[in-house]
Amino acid sequence: MLAKTLKRAGIGFLIGIVVGNVIAILTGTSNTEGITFASKKLLDMAGGSAVVAMILQSVFSGLYGAICFAGMSFYDVERLPLAAATALHCAAIILIYIPVALLLGWVSSIIEILIIAAIQFVVFFIIWLILYSVYKKQVKELNELMNKTKEDNED
Repeated sequence: MLAKTLKRAGIGFLIGIVVGNVIAILTGTSNTEGITFASKKLLDMAGGSAVVAMILQSVFSGLYGAICFAGMSFYDVERLPLAAATALHCAAIILIYIPVALLLGWVSSIIEILIIAAIQFVVFFIIWLILYSVYKKQVKELNELMNKTKEDNED
């Protein structure tokens, strides 16, 4: 389980770097020196160095991606109910999102944080509903198959 979680985290880290930097490129900050692919806040934190800002952006975007992907391992814990696994995964993503988003300048106010957190919560609720429906259908099919097998064995 640990190896699978670490593999997921590694893949998530790489995807996080790519997604974070693509978003930064698409939303680049323009200033008197041209376009910079990092937020003004991150550039200020990096002492004006675009290279340092991009490294920080890559590391923290990667960390966010790693937590998102590693959190999928909650679903592999068989004794953990689906609702609990979904809640833990959602909480992990929201709790890592807040400091990363503030640090990287993705959000600038508590209202923006609350809006993004609410969107993430709604998405997770929809995921839970879909998984619940799928699992419920599978359990029903397995029960029907078990009952049919039991009836066949009794004959």
